Amino acid sequence: MSKVRIYINPREIKSLIKIDKKDVLHKIRNVLRLKKGESIYVFDGQGREYLYQIKEVRKDRVLIEEREKKREEGFPERRLILGFPLLREEKISIILQKATELGVTEVCPFICQYSLTKMVSASKIERWKKIVLEATRQSERLWVPQISRVLSFKEVLHKEAEGRVVFSKEGKYFREWPSKEVSSVFVVVGPEGDFSPQEVDEFKRAGFKFWRLSPHILRTETAAILGVGLIRYFQELVLKSKGRLKNDEG
Repeated sequence: MSKVRIYINPREIKSLIKIDKKDVLHKIRNVLRLKKGESIYVFDGQGREYLYQIKEVRKDRVLIEEREKKREEGFPERRLILGFPLLREEKISIILQKATELGVTEVCPFICQYSLTKMVSASKIERWKKIVLEATRQSERLWVPQISRVLSFKEVLHKEAEGRVVFSKEGKYFREWPSKEVSSVFVVVGPEGDFSPQEVDEFKRAGFKFWRLSPHILRTETAAILGVGLIRYFQELVLKSKGRLKNDEG
């Protein structure tokens, strides 16, 4: 059986944990069919992972006991922030899942002239958090990426980062990471109809660089995945060159 890994809120981490949430119970009892004595890895989304052993399995609860701390890592040295416009829900799900797997530290949905919708419900944001948490679990990351509130276009322009990039067909190709000293990067992808000419001008006035990913027109989710993957690759090369890349958790 592959490694069994579950998320537990940092405030609930202790030597003996009672699991009684229905979805987690169902997975342990009915899907994985785990028994007393078997192992479970617990991560807290804040850089720590523990090995636990099942002490008791009941219909309404599972008790697990800590055996040892397996991994602990500080917050990622190289921050990668992804900004994307509000899209159809299935596209946002893909972006959140794949960007998490690739190692973003924060995602920032935003509103622009051609974004699909202008409103996001609290229940939808909770669904996004679940997608990100599950992708963190599956990819064996230790830190859960932050999901910001929905930003206005003006707030996107003022988002702080050492490197700020817009991926656009109007940009230039890049062959290597431009600076080894950049510790935070904010990358932005546009809507299906691209940004308006006025928005492009505002990005340029705000100091954003424009980079091109392909000679073809890419969908927003494709640009997000490709762009994040490229930036993350270069960030890892920098860490490796400095001898600080271990089993990178992102």
